[in-house]
Amino acid sequence: MPSERDTRVNGPVGDARSFTLDSDGFACSLVCEEPEVWRVELRMDRTFLPDVNVHVVRDGDEALIVDTGTWDDYNDTRLMRALARLGVDPARATVFITHSHDDHAGLARELASAGARILMSEQALADLRAFSSPDYLRFMAGRLVTEGSDPVVAEKLARTIWTRRADFTLDGFEAEAVRPHDRIACGRWGFEVLPTPGHTPGHCALWLPERSMAFTGDALLFACSTFICFWRGVPDSLGLQLGTLRTLSGLGIERAFLGHGRQEGSLADRAAANIAHHERRGSRALEAVRRSPGRSGRELVCDLGWRAVGAGGLDAVAPLTRWFICAESAAHLDHLVELGSVRRVPDAGGVARYYPE
Repeated sequence: MPSERDTRVNGPVGDARSFTLDSDGFACSLVCEEPEVWRVELRMDRTFLPDVNVHVVRDGDEALIVDTGTWDDYNDTRLMRALARLGVDPARATVFITHSHDDHAGLARELASAGARILMSEQALADLRAFSSPDYLRFMAGRLVTEGSDPVVAEKLARTIWTRRADFTLDGFEAEAVRPHDRIACGRWGFEVLPTPGHTPGHCALWLPERSMAFTGDALLFACSTFICFWRGVPDSLGLQLGTLRTLSGLGIERAFLGHGRQEGSLADRAAANIAHHERRGSRALEAVRRSPGRSGRELVCDLGWRAVGAGGLDAVAPLTRWFICAESAAHLDHLVELGSVRRVPDAGGVARYYPE
């Protein structure tokens, strides 16, 4: 005879608007009725964010899954359990991945193996291929060295975030590339692929203008400010992110379904607050350069107002958090260089020094 937990976890959805996926409390909840959208909460390891969202759109016999969550020992079971309860056959589903980070593309292999069609933007697919290569690890560590970090420390920090997952084509299946402004159908609904670069070069949202709603991935979050890194071949990733925030703000989005957490108030207000946040940090960086010209990026980090840097200084911060801090600080300095507010001059050892214009 099934236990109460087996019935609660494995039974049919029926009229339920929410059901748990396991005894740890991860859940699947109806978050929009027209179109029908379910939010699947999956475990998020290593960062302060407790979970990552997968969204499932249903219309008749068709289903669109937005992002896949990250791989761990149980997330694939949680996700497949949610799809089974929702009556979604992965072999008849389309998956759209907003960007190439492993917490959003991590279960793509599992869904593809179950027959799902996997879609990504052309640039997001290129990002995935690039980020998983050892050459990209060397690039990330090298940038930190250029900013003044010790080479051994720089490689350690870069390894905390490096995507080890192989290119999809080497995993035995291929993701299909879609282009900006292509439409992805799910029953009666057609979602527009909207470029939202910044968090990654190929980040895209899905936009449904007739319902004033969008799946925004990590382009904008309410739980925290979206992390911005430097990217190879991208001179100003922060500038791209600021442009994305202004674009999202101007679309009139009333319902946003996020990569992490939930919408808490006006998306336009949140975008404006996030822009102001970055501008304040940029102002601190510029003031620090003017106050002490010729310092390296590593020496400037602590002047940018990072809350995680306490009395022990940057070296006392946990490696993953330190990577976030150092990488986004470099992105801020890139932005000031692109604005023409500061200039970057390598010293005799190849370390970048910053001077006011």
